[in-house]
Amino acid sequence: MSRRSLTELKDGVAETRLAEYTDRSKAYAFATYDRRPRLAAELDAEDIVMANLLNLGMAGKWMTPLFAPGDGAPQRLLAALRHADHELARSRAFEDYASVEDLERAVESLSVANAAAEPVEHWTAVAVSKVLHRRRPHIVPLVDSRVYEFFDTSKPSVVRAALWGDIQENRDWLLELAQQYRTVDGDNLTLLRVVDIVIWTP
Repeated sequence: MSRRSLTELKDGVAETRLAEYTDRSKAYAFATYDRRPRLAAELDAEDIVMANLLNLGMAGKWMTPLFAPGDGAPQRLLAALRHADHELARSRAFEDYASVEDLERAVESLSVANAAAEPVEHWTAVAVSKVLHRRRPHIVPLVDSRVYEFFDTSKPSVVRAALWGDIQENRDWLLELAQQYRTVDGDNLTLLRVVDIVIWTP
């Protein structure tokens, strides 16, 4: 399969998919996952549970080790998630970086969290993205099987590079589309959230 582009979705497809996903009468997670999180509080178990609203399938027994006493791989993963959440709060929007290299420097803590997930059973970069995107939707892109398929890769860094370039080419119409929608809390949808919705929605 070859890499696809957001340009394919420009003429009506993206708008239709976004309207479908944000329709609160439908069985999508827009009215739940996309609610404003408690950002004044430290990333906690609630943030991991909420990621299940995006079909993560993270069982409780795979979450609880992160919050158990000790200094093993699960605890190091939680520390990495919290560090990334703190660091990325100060980041510019994903699309506002001048180059992929600048972007990668800005999301170094995300890459560290992805690496910290590798030795923890049932944790992957997909899980990390679904936990952190909800808290930092301006800078953390969602990755899952559909995103990987769209960009013909299984590497988060390759997704970021492809996504950054694709957004630069399609930024004007994506921004115009994003400005037509608000979350249930009245927040603007970020460009990254719009892109994920239009890629993922059937």
